[in-house]
This record gives sequence, structure tokens and C-alpha cells, in this order.
Amino acid sequence: MTQPTDEQLNNKLNAYLRGELSEEEIQLLRSELEQNEAFAGQLELLLLGHSPGTSDQHPEAGSGLPVDLQTRIMRRGKWRSRFSVVSATFTTLAAIFVVLILYTYANTFFATRWFGPEAEAIRRVTSDVISFTKPGVIAGNSSTGTTLLTFTSRYELREQIGRNQRSVGYFRENLFFSKVSSRYDWTGGQHTTSFFFQYPKAAADQASQPSSQNGWVTLAKLPEGTVSQLAVSFRHLLTHDEYFAIIDKYDLDTTWFAVDTGVESSLSANHHLLGTGLVFGYAPGVLRYGDDPGFSSIEVNGEGERRAETYLREIQYLIDHSKLTEALMRNNARDPQVRKLTMEERYNYMKQNGVKLYGAVVTGPTKELLKLKQESEFTVPLVGMTDWWNWDQQQASGVEYSY
Repeated sequence: MTQPTDEQLNNKLNAYLRGELSEEEIQLLRSELEQNEAFAGQLELLLLGHSPGTSDQHPEAGSGLPVDLQTRIMRRGKWRSRFSVVSATFTTLAAIFVVLILYTYANTFFATRWFGPEAEAIRRVTSDVISFTKPGVIAGNSSTGTTLLTFTSRYELREQIGRNQRSVGYFRENLFFSKVSSRYDWTGGQHTTSFFFQYPKAAADQASQPSSQNGWVTLAKLPEGTVSQLAVSFRHLLTHDEYFAIIDKYDLDTTWFAVDTGVESSLSANHHLLGTGLVFGYAPGVLRYGDDPGFSSIEVNGEGERRAETYLREIQYLIDHSKLTEALMRNNARDPQVRKLTMEERYNYMKQNGVKLYGAVVTGPTKELLKLKQESEFTVPLVGMTDWWNWDQQQASGVEYSY
């Protein structure tokens, strides 16, 4: 059945309005109206007073339509309008539903790390990597949050000067599925540190090994009522107990150890001093000395074997969460050799050769630090930050906040 032309449509509609159609032709027209959008559109124009094919208005044009036909046409227009509204509303609700589903996923499955480390594991691994790779720096308070498909964390970075800890910036971390990005936001945009260490050479090279003494000169010039940080290197690899046998004679705190993990000897061939990005060690104050979920106590200068065992156990924990660990380690590495080194290789080396130290960061009264000059085992002294005396003063004042 061929579709009528526009002229035939106009003629047929006008004939209907003039009452020239038979009952059979009217029934046929009604049937076509229900199936043909063109007919419906033309009749809607007629009902509004427009003559088909012209812009002239005829207010009386709609008067020849039966009431039931007018009602059906108007009802059909209303339903088409309602369908459009419902369709748009459904599309909008569907989009909102999809967003809610994704957000729910981000805050349950993703945020709780069902497909990776849990939030507590993320915090522990990140804290370890910070303190193991940044001499003298530890992770303080942390906060976490989730945006769409992204788990974010922020860790305060702290350093100890004397008895007090000072905030030096923040570490920010984003986890998007298996992709990890991180950055250090130091206070003032930069972090000044003098924590570098010289790896002990073989016995035959000891005589030619350069040894800076400028740190002792600096400490001698600083006033009595101050506390300072000092990085010292060892002429030989020492165990914990060998180190504590020396340092126990002084009123000082050890805040970081530089540990021989197998790659340092090779690195020292190209780098006279090993610092951030090259050095690896740990802050003794943040390790978990026992099964207690909190930090259990340990002798200030002692229990070397227990310290070594705890350190290896923490390295094993990093191995158990290797994906996050290696991603964070690569972000900290400066040298390709360090970037390729895995935590398993470090662990296996220390397991076979023992946990040996070649440097430390100590803090305390400035003149007490100067006394370390008499220890022949300590070399390459490098002074860090200095502050006013806070070593044994009574903490009588509180903290006043802005309000």
C-alpha cells in the first residue's frame, strides 16, 4: 500500500472537515490516524486553526471534528509528551544509579581493598617505606579517603631534634586499582637534610678512604644550650650490639640506622656518599617489637638480636605486600641499580650475612654529640638541624590552638 502524497493528505483531511467522506472512508481515516504520524500532525494543526499547507488561520476549522476524535488526538499528544518526560527521567535515573554503584564499589570493595592490601596494610607498608628510605624521617599521623575508584592517603612527616619531633611535610599517596602514585610535599617546598653515609671499604682501601671532619667543627661552634642532629658513618660494618656498646656511654638517642643490604658496596663505587634514593635502613622507634598490634617496648641501647629479628620480620611483611612495596620503592629510587633491586634480594642477603650497620643518625645535646669525636669508629660527621634546648626541660606549658 503506497503512502499518499502531501496533496492527497490535504485533500482527504479537508474533505473530512467538509463532511464529504462516507462512513467507510471515515473509519479508514481513523485507522490511518492511529498508524500514521503525518495524519496526526496535520490534524493537530487543524485543531489549532491552521489550514494544511498554509499559514492562514481558520478558527472555525476544528469545529467539524467529532468530540471523540478530538479527545483521542489530544490524548495521544499527551501520552507522547508523557513518554518523552518518562524516557528522559529514566535515562537520568539510570545514570545516577550507575554513578552510585561505582561510588559504592569505590567505598566498599576498593576502599577496603578486597582486591589488594587492606587499609591497615597500606598504612603499615607506606610507613615502613618512608622510614626505611628517608634517613631520620618517620610517618606520623595519617588520614585516608576515597574518591571515585581512588584510595588516597596523607601521612605527616616528622623528624626528631633532641627530645621533640618536628613536622617537616606530608607524604601523599593515590591508589587507582593497581596503579600507585605518590609524592613528598615538604614544608616550604623543600627538605634540607645532611644525612649521608659513607659505606666502609675493604681493609686495603681504608687508608685512601676520605673522611670529612667538618661536622665536629660545626658542633664546636654551636652554643651550649642547643640540641642537634648528627649523621655518622662507621669505619667497619657493625652489629647492633657492637654499636650500642659504643653509644651507650653517651646521653643520646638513635633515630635511624643505615643497613647493609647487599647493594651498598656496589653503589659506593659510583657514589662517595649514600643518601636519600640510595641508602636503606630503618627507624628503630617505629618497629613492632612483638606480636602486640601496638609498638612494644625495647631497651634503649640493647637487645641487638631482637632488633635484627624484628627488622627482618618487617622486611618479610613488605615482601608479602610486594606489589605496593615495589611501587613505592621505585618512586623513591634514584639509581637504576636500586630500582631493579627487589625486597626479596635484600632479605636473602641479610638473612645470609646478618643485619649489619654502617651508619646512624643520633640526636641530643650539641656538646654531647661533640664527644663522639673521640670514638675512632665514627667518621664523616654531618650535622642536621639544631634547636633550642629541649632535652630534659619540664613540659609545664600546654598547647594553645587558634579559635
